Amino acid sequence: MPEYKPSQEIIEQSLRELGYIMNWLKSRGDNEENPITVLVGGWAVYAYNPWYGSVDIDLITNNRTKERLKHHLRTSRGYIPYRTGEESTVCRPTEYGPIIIDFGTRERPYRFEGRTEALDLEILNGNTVIKKIEGEISAAVPIRSLLFLFKLKAAWDRRYRVETRTSEDSSWERGKLIKDYADLLALIDPEYGGEELNIAFLGEQFKRFEFLRECLRGVPDNDDARTKYGRMDQETAQRTWNKLLVLLR
Repeated sequence: MPEYKPSQEIIEQSLRELGYIMNWLKSRGDNEENPITVLVGGWAVYAYNPWYGSVDIDLITNNRTKERLKHHLRTSRGYIPYRTGEESTVCRPTEYGPIIIDFGTRERPYRFEGRTEALDLEILNGNTVIKKIEGEISAAVPIRSLLFLFKLKAAWDRRYRVETRTSEDSSWERGKLIKDYADLLALIDPEYGGEELNIAFLGEQFKRFEFLRECLRGVPDNDDARTKYGRMDQETAQRTWNKLLVLLR
């Protein structure tokens, strides 16, 4: 794959696909108040701070819903089979590139790359909220603090693959890592609700996943991530991040 620099056109197409998928899930009785399927990733960040969006659509659901949705998208929406590493999923080809549906399933541990620790996705129960994404599109997303944890996990996993040279495409992966860091900045930006982070909740998670602190410390000094996010200067980013680090001690 080329370097991760998606066009605005494919981001807009991804948003349309997200709207279609959310409508399909609702028509099949997915209860937003106690959801089976939860939107994570870049589009979930966008629900809190509409700074960028995403190309991939990241969903956590159960195996039954995953297989039904994949079948429906293949037979009714022009999707084709797609493989990412060991995972089998689907994507919609477009003239700007593929829109990939990235699934996590509630039945499987959400393991950290290079570690034995894993996130139990039961953590989503009682920790989701309904958010407007854009226009009439809404979805169940993790509370801000849990989404921050998910994005930090994504950054950990990606950095591990880059550093151990186990990535299938290191240039693409580095670009995605910058986007992960930028999403983390978006979630803590005090101008866009960053002070809503539940420090007690995050503190408990960092007791379980102490190794994530290493990943956390590198974010505000990443010039590429700060430039990509574009809404915080270096001083503001460093001050806000340092405040978070102090609170999480």
